[in-house]
Amino acid sequence: MARKVESRYILFTGENHEIVKFDFTQHQIETFITLWNEGYPINKIAERLNTSKVSATLIVMDLEMTGKIGPRDGGLLGKQREVS
Repeated sequence: MARKVESRYILFTGENHEIVKFDFTQHQIETFITLWNEGYPINKIAERLNTSKVSATLIVMDLEMTGKIGPRDGGLLGKQREVS
Protein backbone atom coordinates (compact mmCIF):
# COMPACT_ATOMS: atom_id res chain seq x y z
CA MET A 1 0.00 0.00 0.00
CA ALA A 2 1.36 3.43 -0.98
CA ARG A 3 2.28 5.82 1.78
CA LYS A 4 0.14 8.97 1.94
CA VAL A 5 2.17 12.10 1.11
CA GLU A 6 1.28 15.01 3.32
CA SER A 7 0.73 18.41 1.71
CA ARG A 8 3.74 20.71 2.13
CA TYR A 9 4.20 24.45 2.46
CA ILE A 10 7.55 25.53 1.01
CA LEU A 11 8.97 28.78 2.35
CA PHE A 12 9.78 31.77 0.14
CA THR A 13 8.20 30.46 -3.06
CA GLY A 14 5.37 32.95 -3.63
CA GLU A 15 5.23 36.18 -5.60
CA ASN A 16 5.42 38.20 -2.38
CA HIS A 17 8.78 36.60 -1.64
CA GLU A 18 10.52 38.03 -4.69
CA ILE A 19 11.89 40.88 -2.53
CA VAL A 20 13.85 38.42 -0.37
CA LYS A 21 17.59 38.32 -1.07
CA PHE A 22 19.83 35.42 -0.18
CA ASP A 23 23.18 36.84 -1.32
CA PHE A 24 25.13 39.81 -0.03
CA THR A 25 28.60 41.22 -0.55
CA GLN A 26 31.23 40.75 2.14
CA HIS A 27 31.16 44.53 2.65
CA GLN A 28 27.38 44.41 3.30
CA ILE A 29 27.87 41.64 5.87
CA GLU A 30 30.66 43.59 7.58
CA THR A 31 28.41 46.68 7.65
CA PHE A 32 25.58 44.57 9.02
CA ILE A 33 27.76 43.17 11.83
CA THR A 34 29.00 46.64 12.77
CA LEU A 35 25.49 48.11 12.91
CA TRP A 36 24.16 45.05 14.77
CA ASN A 37 26.91 45.32 17.38
CA GLU A 38 26.24 49.06 17.76
CA GLY A 39 22.59 48.30 18.56
CA TYR A 40 20.81 49.67 15.50
CA PRO A 41 17.26 48.34 14.94
CA ILE A 42 16.79 45.77 12.18
CA ASN A 43 14.59 48.08 10.09
CA LYS A 44 17.32 50.76 10.06
CA ILE A 45 19.96 48.18 9.18
CA ALA A 46 17.75 46.98 6.31
CA GLU A 47 17.40 50.57 5.06
CA ARG A 48 21.17 51.07 5.23
CA LEU A 49 21.76 47.87 3.23
CA ASN A 50 18.95 48.78 0.81
CA THR A 51 17.19 45.48 1.44
CA SER A 52 13.97 44.22 3.00
CA LYS A 53 13.47 43.63 6.73
CA VAL A 54 12.93 39.94 5.91
CA SER A 55 16.31 39.73 4.16
CA ALA A 56 18.02 41.53 7.05
CA THR A 57 16.37 39.14 9.50
CA LEU A 58 17.66 36.19 7.48
CA ILE A 59 21.16 37.66 7.82
CA VAL A 60 20.64 37.70 11.61
CA MET A 61 19.64 34.05 11.61
CA ASP A 62 22.57 33.03 9.41
CA LEU A 63 25.19 34.99 11.34
CA GLU A 64 23.84 33.81 14.69
CA MET A 65 23.88 30.17 13.57
CA THR A 66 27.51 30.52 12.44
CA GLY A 67 28.55 32.30 15.64
CA LYS A 68 29.45 35.59 13.92
CA ILE A 69 26.99 37.59 16.02
CA GLY A 70 25.38 36.95 19.35
CA PRO A 71 22.37 38.11 21.32
CA ARG A 72 22.15 41.81 22.07
CA ASP A 73 20.14 44.14 24.27
CA GLY A 74 16.80 44.80 22.58
CA GLY A 75 17.01 41.81 20.22
CA LEU A 76 15.95 42.73 16.68
CA LEU A 77 14.81 46.15 17.89
CA GLY A 78 18.25 46.99 19.24
CA LYS A 79 18.72 50.25 21.10
CA GLN A 80 16.43 52.22 18.74
CA ARG A 81 19.11 54.54 17.38
CA GLU A 82 19.01 56.22 13.99
CA VAL A 83 21.47 55.30 11.25
CA SER A 84 23.08 58.41 9.78
